[in-house]
Amino acid sequence: MSTLTVPSPRPRPARWVFRLHRWALYVWAALVLTASALLLWAAGPLADRATRGWHRMLECPRQGPCSVDVGFYYTVFDLLSYAMIILPFLVAAWAAVALTAPGTESGSAPSAWLQGITPARWLTARLALPAAVITAGTTLLVILHRYAGAAPEDRRGPGPEWWMPRAFYTNGPALAAACLTALAAGALTGLLVRRTLPSLGITLAATTLLFTGVHRLMPHLWPLVTKVNDFQHGYAVRPGALEVVHGIATRGGGRVPAPECTVDSAKALAACERLYARHGGTGYFTQYHPASHYWPLQLTTTALLLLLTALLTAATFAVLRRRTG
Repeated sequence: MSTLTVPSPRPRPARWVFRLHRWALYVWAALVLTASALLLWAAGPLADRATRGWHRMLECPRQGPCSVDVGFYYTVFDLLSYAMIILPFLVAAWAAVALTAPGTESGSAPSAWLQGITPARWLTARLALPAAVITAGTTLLVILHRYAGAAPEDRRGPGPEWWMPRAFYTNGPALAAACLTALAAGALTGLLVRRTLPSLGITLAATTLLFTGVHRLMPHLWPLVTKVNDFQHGYAVRPGALEVVHGIATRGGGRVPAPECTVDSAKALAACERLYARHGGTGYFTQYHPASHYWPLQLTTTALLLLLTALLTAATFAVLRRRTG
């Protein structure tokens, strides 16, 4: 008499990860949908009201003094910009607390491996599904943020320069790349520390240092524009430009930092010029990024963040391989 053997169902890590983290997915979806609705509200009724206010302001000189109400467009838009900037830190915190640390700390990860899921597949599933969801959500928010930012016909209200974090990262793919880097950093920290609360603190500190370094490096990822003026015309200042380096140009074509010299009068200015001349200076130089460099810097910063993501991910797999043999 033969025995009928029923094969065990093949493990499906993606379904397992979804069931394990479905509440995090629901929260993320709620955040993205809420922010998307607010951005559409800003791009529609709020932007229309702001435009009417600016048109009213243009008529004020002809009609005499008047008050202008531009509504809540700028308030809502700026608050959403700040909210988008903190998304990588939320992702890093979640990854450190829920992605790898609980599994290795409580022993659920080894039990999953005993069910036919190899450590590599376990980690791949833990990273791939959140990465796809995070990329889709941040991409949607960036598209809507750019749409809302361009909605008013005349945006004269106070706003950040294009190179400031809440303008630079919220209008391009660097935000999605930053979230992926944070995800990888949180996963690596959780696997190394294997305790939830210490992983949270270390990950947030490391993420802050990481993105501070990336933003400081950003201006040096693309060639600078150099402008030289004579001493009489002073430094070349371009509206909206990101100034990186300035100093004095020398007779031999070199560029050196300007010696410290306090200018509080025309006499002092002449003294400063004589001081610069003694150092071989022939004029002032300024190296900067114009606003047209936004996309080159955006793409090079995105590439740098993706490289960091790849390195952190490779390190995470290496640590897992060492611990599981």
